[in-house]
Amino acid sequence: MRRLKNIVNRSLKWPAFPSLILLILFFIINVILSPGFAAPNALAGFLAYNVPLVCVAIGVAVVLLTGGIDISLGAQVSLVNVVFVTLIGLKWSFMGALLGAVGSALVFGAINGFIVGFLRVTPLLTTFATSSIIAGLALWIMPTPGGMAPENFITWYSDFIFGIPVPVIFVVISFLLWVIIKYTPLGIWILATGKHDMKAYVSAIPVSWVKFFVYVFASLLSAIGGIALTGSVGSGDPLVGLPIALNAIAACVIGGLSLNGGYGDVWGSIFGGLFLGLVITTVLGANIPSFYQDFVSGIIILFGVLGASMLRKINLPELNSRKPQIETGRKPRGMEVEKIEQR
Repeated sequence: MRRLKNIVNRSLKWPAFPSLILLILFFIINVILSPGFAAPNALAGFLAYNVPLVCVAIGVAVVLLTGGIDISLGAQVSLVNVVFVTLIGLKWSFMGALLGAVGSALVFGAINGFIVGFLRVTPLLTTFATSSIIAGLALWIMPTPGGMAPENFITWYSDFIFGIPVPVIFVVISFLLWVIIKYTPLGIWILATGKHDMKAYVSAIPVSWVKFFVYVFASLLSAIGGIALTGSVGSGDPLVGLPIALNAIAACVIGGLSLNGGYGDVWGSIFGGLFLGLVITTVLGANIPSFYQDFVSGIIILFGVLGASMLRKINLPELNSRKPQIETGRKPRGMEVEKIEQR
C-alpha cells in the first residue's frame, strides 16, 4: 500500500501528468464521438498529420528548459519542406535533397544560437526577426505551392513497420536524440542554465555554448518535423509550417514546461502536441460548423492550459513561491555573486 501511495504521489508531481490526463480524456471523447477512431488506420492517419507538431514541440521544450524561446521553428519547417521538394524537382538524389533541407534549418538554428547565446539578444525578438527572414526565403524559393515529394517516400510514410505507423519513427528519433543528451553533462548544463544562468556561469558551465546548442538542436528537430510534414502533404508549400510554431509552444505549456526555464519534462511536449491534435479531431467529430471551429478549438485549448496549470500548482505549490536566490558560500575569486549579476 505504501509503495502504491508513493507511485501515485510521484505521478501527481510529474510535470507531464496533467497533459497525460488531458490526452487520455480527449482520446476517450474521440472514440465515443467516432468509434472508428481507434482503428489502426485511423490512428495512423491522425499521427501522420500531427507528428510534425510533436517533433517541433520536443525542440521547443529543450529551448524552454534553458529559459529561451524560439518562434522561428514553424518557418523553418516550411523552409525544409520547400527546399526538399525543390531539390527533388531539380533531380537531386533523395539523400542529397534530405541533407540540403536539414542543412538549411541548421544554418538558421546556428544564427539564432549565436545571436542569443553570444550576442545576448532577447530570444523572442531574435527568433521573431529570423522567422520573418526564413518565411520570406521560403516564399522566394517557392512562391506558390507546388512540386512533388518522391512517391516512394509518400507511400512509405503512410505505411506500417512491424505494425507500427511509420510517422511514430520520427517522434522516436526526436525523443531519443534528447535522451542521449539528457544523460550527458550537457543535459545537466541545460537544466542548470534554465534554473539560473548566472549561477551556471559562475559554476564554470559554458552558458553561451549551451544556448547556442539548444537552438541548433531545436532546428534539427524542426527539420525532422519538416520532412515528416512533406511525407504527409506530399508537395511543397511555403506557408504550411507557419502555424506550428505557436502551437508547439502551447503544447509545451500544456505539457507542464515552464516559460521561465529549468522545469518540465519533454514527455509533456509530446502529450501536449497530441492533445492539440485531438482537440481539432474532436471539433471535427462533433460536426461543429466550420465558422465556429477555430473559436471552439481555442476555447478548449484555453481550458486545457488553465486546467494543466491549476493541477500543476496544486500538486507543486512550491513553484508558486520559487524565486531566484543567490546561495552564499564559495565566491569566484573573492567577488560577490551579486556584483557579477550587476555586470
